[in-house]
Amino acid sequence: MIKNAMSVLGVFPPFWSDEGPHFILPHFQGMMKGLGVSVQIIDLNIEVAAALKERWDSLSQNWDNIWNRPRDVGDWLKQSDVVDSLVKSISLQQPDWLIFLSVNIASYQVVRLLIRSVRTRFREMKTRIAVGGPLCVALKNSVNIFPEADLVWSGTLESAIHVLFGQHTEKVNQNYSSCKFFPDFTGIDYSKYSNPHRLPYVLNYGCRFNCRFCHEGAQYAQEIRRPTFGLSKYLKTLLTTLPTVKYIRFFDSSLNSSQNQFLDILDELDGKNILWGCYLAPMPYINHSIGTRMRSAGCIGVNLGVESGSSTVRKLMGKPTQLDVVETCIRELHAVGIYTTINLMVGYPGETENDFHETLLFISKMADVMSDVAVNITGIYAGTKLFADARKLGIILNGDIQNEFSFNHWTLADGSNTPSIRNERLLRIESHLESLGLKNMRLPDTGDPGLRALEHSNNYNQKGDTGTLCVE
Repeated sequence: MIKNAMSVLGVFPPFWSDEGPHFILPHFQGMMKGLGVSVQIIDLNIEVAAALKERWDSLSQNWDNIWNRPRDVGDWLKQSDVVDSLVKSISLQQPDWLIFLSVNIASYQVVRLLIRSVRTRFREMKTRIAVGGPLCVALKNSVNIFPEADLVWSGTLESAIHVLFGQHTEKVNQNYSSCKFFPDFTGIDYSKYSNPHRLPYVLNYGCRFNCRFCHEGAQYAQEIRRPTFGLSKYLKTLLTTLPTVKYIRFFDSSLNSSQNQFLDILDELDGKNILWGCYLAPMPYINHSIGTRMRSAGCIGVNLGVESGSSTVRKLMGKPTQLDVVETCIRELHAVGIYTTINLMVGYPGETENDFHETLLFISKMADVMSDVAVNITGIYAGTKLFADARKLGIILNGDIQNEFSFNHWTLADGSNTPSIRNERLLRIESHLESLGLKNMRLPDTGDPGLRALEHSNNYNQKGDTGTLCVE
């Protein structure tokens, strides 16, 4: 607990999805309340989304590489009046700390401009400013990127508590990562978001699989797992306060990163009539029996991190399982009525034309048991194993490796993998999907996969296939 009265204002900055609140907001609010800190939160992302409706898709999806153009970012912020909104909140609350949360490649230019604006408006301000998020973990010069901030921390929110509150913290040696803080959604107005049917939730941070391309595992020195006991009771109570929510989406990198914890989750949620979806790693134990337990626990849909239909490329990626395990996992989940989406990425370093063709064949082979397919072009992120090995692999990043986080325009020195080659493969895979009656779910006009999963689940329940579980 914090000994003396402290107050904080947590800010989630643009540009991110407008579908729902970023989970860092309720997580931050729940943690601060648990520590006895007076806390307010503000979602500047949704305020900008509402003010710039016509331009929101281009801003949130980085069309024309706008995230790296600070002058243009500043112009759009002026049009949104977001600075005035933040200044008003600071004037009313006068917090001890103004904390910018989950700052990443999409928002760091925004945060730099906001900090400068706040410092200009409040030259004698006693409020201190802190910045944290995935960007600060990976960049070597993250402190220099935010020179007007009093604190730039790398790591989890929990790791910053001692620095934020210093002498106000009672137990200076306490490991806050192991504390049980339920997120607090108080004050979050779901009517502002474009997808009020989905409740975002994160149980664990990090991922033990550490695929070479994934920045999630790179952000955490070790995986942080939350207790599952009491989760169902908390979620049931929470859902009664959010009448528009129809399902929960766990945004953990892989909800089954720990097999034992995943089975505990299924036991905790079994028969509670709480509907949910998640990201799942295809593993040998995801069989018909586990799929049936997942259905009984309320699972309506999963995203499986397949990434490639080529065994060679999956080995380069550091994926933990063989393709035959992946195929079995997809078929077993489909068989019990779980809406199954596979994630793919094209143009991974080392992917040849033959490897890409194997991915097309994999899609054709599994088309009848896949519900959706989500395809991305391979990007390279600071802090990942792929980034660390870029020079050894002959990757030219085409950016400032000291101060940038995301590299989407990289090339291989031998010319075998370039942005144009990756874009061409993306178009070919999308054409192939259409020929099979499927579509790339990363496209902006594809709708909410969660609602499709709900419809699929309802149809499956009504059908009541013999030999499979029918959850009413």
